[in-house]
Amino acid sequence: MIRLMVNDREVVSDLPPGTPVVDLLRGQLRMHGTRAGCREGDCGACSVLVGEVREGRLHYQLMGSCMLPLGNVDGRHVVTIEGLNRAELTPVQQAFADMRAIQCGFCTPGFIVALAAFTLQATEFTAEQATIAVAGNLCRCTGYKSIQRALDVVVQQLEGIDLDDRVGWLIEHRFLPEYFRDMETRLAALQPVGVCTDRGDTIISGASDLLVQCPDETRAADLRFVHHLPRLNRVEVVDGRCHVGAALTFNDLRHSPVMTRMFPDLDEYIQLSGSDLVRNMATVGGNIVNGSPIGDQSIFFTAQAATLVFSRDGQTREAPIREFFVGYKTTAIEPGELLEEVVFDVPDEHTRYSFEKISKRTHLDMAVVNSGVRARIVDGVIESASYAVGGLGATIRVMEATEAALVGKRISTRTFQEANEAAQGEITPRSRPEYKRLLVRQQLFLHLQRFAPDALGGEVLR
Repeated sequence: MIRLMVNDREVVSDLPPGTPVVDLLRGQLRMHGTRAGCREGDCGACSVLVGEVREGRLHYQLMGSCMLPLGNVDGRHVVTIEGLNRAELTPVQQAFADMRAIQCGFCTPGFIVALAAFTLQATEFTAEQATIAVAGNLCRCTGYKSIQRALDVVVQQLEGIDLDDRVGWLIEHRFLPEYFRDMETRLAALQPVGVCTDRGDTIISGASDLLVQCPDETRAADLRFVHHLPRLNRVEVVDGRCHVGAALTFNDLRHSPVMTRMFPDLDEYIQLSGSDLVRNMATVGGNIVNGSPIGDQSIFFTAQAATLVFSRDGQTREAPIREFFVGYKTTAIEPGELLEEVVFDVPDEHTRYSFEKISKRTHLDMAVVNSGVRARIVDGVIESASYAVGGLGATIRVMEATEAALVGKRISTRTFQEANEAAQGEITPRSRPEYKRLLVRQQLFLHLQRFAPDALGGEVLR
């Protein structure tokens, strides 16, 4: 049994907790404005808002309901396109109508819901930020120009928004219906059934991959939900070590003050990992335990030479992430273990990190090759290096020979050439080998150029 708020009413569902939310909405509740499109988190047609009380404040996020299990919305507020409608068109809906941003209309609810999330979350109301907010929504009719014009109108209408009373302002200016005003109180009084227990054979957190690859098995599984356990949702520094909870989402990581202080370019890197629809759901632990050879967060933490902390039956175990990936989607996790946190050394003032990713689309796509380098550079000399590359075979490749070729060297054309020679000698791409060898070479160049912008000339790549 799952208890939640859907739009303006309380809903109790007896569907299995592994059921995608989109199936509750369309099947049991007959809310057909939420579309079941790709069922892979790539089109945005199934977008919903998910609200929960965090630190005494109702916080909303955009999520793809095709990848969102019911167990993850127990006690939360789910808002569909029907729940945003008023007697008259909202300013967002009116902008889409006026700018002719609607043709077949299949994708339109997803765009409207994504822009509702934008009004509720954004701290900067610009056309660029509005475009990023709808980046996970695909339209096959309009060519996007009319949608862009509608976004411009919406941004203009948000001028003067009162961020201290955001919901009240949005209600007053017809962006949101009246029931949003007391939803925080109603949600705080809601008594969820409580599906997050210590039982269940299958541990589930973000589920952004499980409900794509094995939806039927997930529906039928005996699930243990861990997405909101406090110990899995923290980032803290203790004695020079950073502890990252495994249930933190990509966007949690992206917005963490602790992480962004250590990694100033983190926002840029994480924006390469899907849209907000995915980043609000996909978790650090899920990305690692998945065992994918192109996991973006797996690359990040492998390059940090991180330690993984597991728990089972009250006991904990630690293991280096560099030894964790043993085969294609096969890892060294033991039966019944829960990945609780990822721990790594806090970078000092001499330590730099660089991430590169090549995919068919710059954003919103899986990597063809991705890589990360962490290097400690003192007086221009590389004192230590940790280098990980994905997309070359069944597992993430730890580039030990290349690391050795970098240590003790100043960044220069010669250092790049020697390191690339080492890299080419220790990789064996399983597909498109010439292309992937070229990508490894180019990404290594970009890493070193990021560390020392004036030390390398572009002619070395010719």
